[in-house]
Amino acid sequence: MEKMLIPIDGSECAMKAVRYAAEHFAGLPGLRITLLHVLPMPAVFWDEGHMLNEDEKKERRRFFEEWKKDQHKKFEPAFKNALEVLVKKGIGREQIEVKDASDTVDAADRILDEARSGGYGTLLLGHCKHDKASHFIRGSVTMEILHRGAGASVSVIE
Repeated sequence: MEKMLIPIDGSECAMKAVRYAAEHFAGLPGLRITLLHVLPMPAVFWDEGHMLNEDEKKERRRFFEEWKKDQHKKFEPAFKNALEVLVKKGIGREQIEVKDASDTVDAADRILDEARSGGYGTLLLGHCKHDKASHFIRGSVTMEILHRGAGASVSVIE
């Protein structure tokens, strides 16, 4: 059985990886694909360094859960699009798992954790070229994963 992890973020770059998987792996016996959307927790939800009282903790949790629900709703079309691309090429819906994670502040970290703990043989990443200045300033989740290693075969689709 080939387990493949494809992180998606709604971008065209990520969809390149989905289309690549659909084109090249449809029909592979035992194929299992996991589409993973990582939603890093924004700094506004981090602890500012003081102890929160119970009311503050409840309010922060409530606000975070509402924000997370809103983000998931906004991301649903991206999951739907990725599923349609895979199924249209002959990958059975039962071969595809959809996961999301909002329990992290670092997308690369969470993707690597999933790749290692989930026993994936392949990690398929979409990557778009950016101008050098923005790449230097922002970095890249793809490059971070490549530098730190995944414990799986990593393919980068441009």
